[in-house]
Amino acid sequence: MKTGMHRPGRDRLERALIRLVVVIAAIVMLVQTLRVGDPLPDAVPVTSLERTRPSLYPASLLQEPVITFQLKNYSTLPLARVLVNGESRGEFRERYVTVFVREGDMLEVDGSRYSRPLDIEVLDVSKEVLVPSAGDHLRVEGGITCLGRVRLENR
Repeated sequence: MKTGMHRPGRDRLERALIRLVVVIAAIVMLVQTLRVGDPLPDAVPVTSLERTRPSLYPASLLQEPVITFQLKNYSTLPLARVLVNGESRGEFRERYVTVFVREGDMLEVDGSRYSRPLDIEVLDVSKEVLVPSAGDHLRVEGGITCLGRVRLENR
């Protein structure tokens, strides 16, 4: 009758692996315990779906006239955009979009990526802006709808 050979090297390796697994489990539990009160470490900012473009307006124009649009029938439609002279200047990622304007700028709203109609209101304008005026409404039905040209009072 043969008896199993005793392998001391194999037993030591097995015990060492078990100890290693126990130590790793203890470290994981310790790290999780220390991180319980820690919110997300570094939040990643949300970026636009579109390619970023350099601003056409320098920082010195921060006092320039602005127009604020409000999306009336939805809280957010991120693919709907406000166009100034054919270029995207704001997206309805929130209910409101504010854009800088100059005399003669053409204002349009691009709702072509949605099949449902969008109701947009000019919520507020700077005091220099004559056209459009606060309270103007625009209905966009699946395309680009023109609001008109910006008119400013003479300074």
